[in-house]
Amino acid sequence: MDIIVTFPINHKMTRLPVIWGLVFSFLFIGCFEKKSDQMVAIEWEGKQPRGIRIPLKLLPGISYDSVGQLVHIQLPNTKTPILGEYSIMEDALLFRPVIAFTRGLKYEVRISDKLLSEIEIPLDSTLTVPEVGCIFPTSDTVPLNLLKIYILFSKPMQEGQSLDKIKVIRNRLDTIPSVFLDLQPELWNKQRTILTLWLDPGRIKRDLQPNKAMGSPLQQGASYQILIRKDWRDVEGVPLANDYRQNFVVGLRDSLSPATESWKIHTPKPATTQPLKIELQESLDYVLLKNAVRIHDDKRNVINGDIEIGTEEKILVFIPSVAWNAGKYWVEVESRLEDLAGNNLNRLFDKDLSKPGKGEQKQVYKRSFHVQ
Repeated sequence: MDIIVTFPINHKMTRLPVIWGLVFSFLFIGCFEKKSDQMVAIEWEGKQPRGIRIPLKLLPGISYDSVGQLVHIQLPNTKTPILGEYSIMEDALLFRPVIAFTRGLKYEVRISDKLLSEIEIPLDSTLTVPEVGCIFPTSDTVPLNLLKIYILFSKPMQEGQSLDKIKVIRNRLDTIPSVFLDLQPELWNKQRTILTLWLDPGRIKRDLQPNKAMGSPLQQGASYQILIRKDWRDVEGVPLANDYRQNFVVGLRDSLSPATESWKIHTPKPATTQPLKIELQESLDYVLLKNAVRIHDDKRNVINGDIEIGTEEKILVFIPSVAWNAGKYWVEVESRLEDLAGNNLNRLFDKDLSKPGKGEQKQVYKRSFHVQ
């Protein structure tokens, strides 16, 4: 006879199979880190920690239907149990979390809010250490109305960590709170290697109440340091090797849209794969430069190749996949391309959108050049 008992865990229902009768049998895939029936142990499936095994001898007097209320797995210094599923095995209670355990972290096993055991999920020594590759913008001077920054990592990182792991320090003295928006979920690329952080737009736009009440997130003339703490872990639980710091000072407000007509284009030679180099005359948005610029020939055939961004995001370099033919070409730029203050090719970020716009509004802007 099989009996299934259900009980709530953290206000959600979780199933507890209790299998008993004349014949006791169970299917268990995996292995345990420790074999002693007196010790809490990690359950492994291959190289992945999938659960925590608690010997039933350590749970005297606890009935099957009270396990969810009395037995909790949680991180130290927290009061919120980890969501998961409990099941009764031959001689142990097995807990499997909804979200996989993080390597390198310690977890507490608590019975009736008393600590029964603390167990650490070991790091995999064969894994590579994540690194911060860069913080954009890379310029040592940013506008007062800087809108966002990008952080590039060498490996996929854990989400939901940014406001805890990233600090902004002003004039080497004060840690500044509430510089970045608390966005949930955070703005990651699909690979979780590029994080976008927005400074509070409500404090940047001068006609909005947050700006009037608190002012801009940054102060003109002040120096700042972005600090990324080394205890930020990647998705495999490996922390950064070191703290990462980047310094910058704050200049004047940027109240002009980028102007493609001012770009200086250095053309390549025909029958070569020499790069096309464009001097942008100002620092522009790194990610948008990578995605909003295309090259095509006079017949509108897109030229395949790679875009690289040069010093302080003021240089765009296009490296073609095949040699250039002699002829006329076009640089096509989507109007969404922005500078560091969020001003795009059509309008200023600080513009009141309720008022009619002036000037020409385009979807794309074009510049021609000749390969000869």
